[in-house]
Amino acid sequence: MTPRPRPDRTSAGRGTTVVELLFAMAILSVLILVLATMLDAAFARFREGAETIEKRGDARVALGWIENDLAGHVSSRRAPMPSLRDDLSPQQRDVFEGRLFLPFEVNRVSGSGATSFPNAAPGFATLAFATRVGAGNDDSRETPPGVVGYYVAYARHSPLAGDDGAGMKLFRHYRQGGHATGEGYADGLLLHATRAINDDGVHSRALGAPNQAVVRQGRFANAGFPFLLAAREDPDTTAGSRAAVPPWPVRPVIERLASPPPTYQPWRGTEEDWTDPASPVHDSVFPDEVIVDHVVRFELKAFRRVSLPSGGSALLDGPALNQYLDLSGRDEWPALVAPDLIEVVITIVDETIARRLARYEDWGINWGRVESSSATPADRTFLAGCRTFRQRIALPARTP
Repeated sequence: MTPRPRPDRTSAGRGTTVVELLFAMAILSVLILVLATMLDAAFARFREGAETIEKRGDARVALGWIENDLAGHVSSRRAPMPSLRDDLSPQQRDVFEGRLFLPFEVNRVSGSGATSFPNAAPGFATLAFATRVGAGNDDSRETPPGVVGYYVAYARHSPLAGDDGAGMKLFRHYRQGGHATGEGYADGLLLHATRAINDDGVHSRALGAPNQAVVRQGRFANAGFPFLLAAREDPDTTAGSRAAVPPWPVRPVIERLASPPPTYQPWRGTEEDWTDPASPVHDSVFPDEVIVDHVVRFELKAFRRVSLPSGGSALLDGPALNQYLDLSGRDEWPALVAPDLIEVVITIVDETIARRLARYEDWGINWGRVESSSATPADRTFLAGCRTFRQRIALPARTP
């Protein structure tokens, strides 16, 4: 009789023990944790890369905006103005004789009246000038010039309740030409600047009375000139100038502004309101928009090429040009002299660093220390998260 086979005692014939199940689950948990960590790191790198590309794009767009606005700059032009004083230097006479002027403000701090950008953050550059770009008329000879400006202000990321995030942002301000009585247009500002700088107008002074316009008195330093965006006039009245409504960011941090608007987020009107010169929207709010976020540096340096008495020419910055013209502006760019080119520097930080800059004061970077040989490890880590963009932008050739 053939013996019966014994039962199979191998693993294939027995069930999984609790210990083996727990061990398998532990291994699976470790694998899932490793995979999740790898995916999280990959997504973080993706988000960082996407954000870097976006921020780089914003900075390049900003440089394009500035270049485009400068291309339409309205420079001083020859005009039958009253003669200047006889005691002026040849250099002053060559630059200022027989011309009609509008201010070209680069980092301007001195002048009559308030600043052009009272909400601008200290330590960042500012720019304001007249331009024909974007005025809505192809014939520049008939288009009134507009006014454009750039400044950095501390503003919230969102007007939503509970969102307290904020940071430094680069704003572009624009007022188109036309309708001198409207706050949202440039004509009243340019009229005030023209009268104060070039000629007070025969309607406002008696025949034979001295001309009070600052240029006609031989004063070319900035202290006597009005800021471009600080005051405006109505050509149909004799009331004189009045303070203009200053430009504001779209989402201001109220406690950082000298004179905040009456509400946190003022009514901005409709498209029809903005196209209607009589709409009250022009008296309260301007369509300033953020063009770069997370800005830690915005620098502008202007240069003008001058002919030297000894022959040849030289490219002078603000201090050198003030010395050449014997002006008292020292480091400040002379507002009546349009530059030949402007060097623009924009530095932005990534989202990780921006979240660490939680206070207004944190955005004021000591670049002299951060970029020096004595920089701390924290400084070097900060610099590693920065992206700097530099460009020299040439202005149109000056009229003779």
